[in-house]
Amino acid sequence: MSQILDARGNPFQGQLDAIGGETVTDARVAGATLGALNAELIMDLNGKAVARFDIRTAAGALTLVAEATLDGTNYFGLPLFADQQLLAAAIVQESFVPSIVIATTQSGIYVVGVSGFRRVRIRVSAYTSGNVTVVGRASIADQIIQMRNIPSNLHITAVASAATATATLPAAGAGMFHYITNINIARATTAAVVGSALLTHTSTNLPGTPAWTAGNAIAIGQSIIDLDYTPTTPLKSLVANTNTTIVAANSGAGVSGRVNVSYYVGF
Repeated sequence: MSQILDARGNPFQGQLDAIGGETVTDARVAGATLGALNAELIMDLNGKAVARFDIRTAAGALTLVAEATLDGTNYFGLPLFADQQLLAAAIVQESFVPSIVIATTQSGIYVVGVSGFRRVRIRVSAYTSGNVTVVGRASIADQIIQMRNIPSNLHITAVASAATATATLPAAGAGMFHYITNINIARATTAAVVGSALLTHTSTNLPGTPAWTAGNAIAIGQSIIDLDYTPTTPLKSLVANTNTTIVAANSGAGVSGRVNVSYYVGF
């Protein structure tokens, strides 16, 4: 009986399952050592859906980004995820990173969704010294990249007494936005405030320019939470690479206002 072989001499199995004890021969080189600005590892995808990259260095100071192209010439950035899977659902849902910044050592695997693209690459976007070994492999694996459960890894706090308190989220970088997961505005006082005046807490660089209103009355020694906003899905800033601010209104003499904002950055 004749046996069909693939281009590398392996028995052609189509979609048959692999079995224990089976070994195939693959002489292709899967990785490269990157040690200069714009050095890159490129993979043609040919219908692949998910790409993984094993990134390791013992002495490197550089930054890596993942990029993809449709036409083979023009590239744009893709989000990377640390490859931590839920065994039951095969969902990568944690540790989103817009880039991989290496100060000295690195050892990790990252995953990128690449459905519909012609080519994907890992590129050195900033370089100081050393090198990094990158190994890439792409497959047609059915894997969901679940972005809504990305944990906040950045936080800003601001406080002011008898003045506005402004929490400023610094510009995230070229093409990057802020994704806000929680905004909290609180007041505490050492002197009572009476009356029916209203306070308006404001924002910049958010869609619709949201503002929040609260009464100003507060008893001596009391603390009040004017806002505890946790959107169902993260609130994306309006303009990329631009400061976003949350401003707590001046609450009066003896009153201290505080703003806390939890967020992450992404494309």
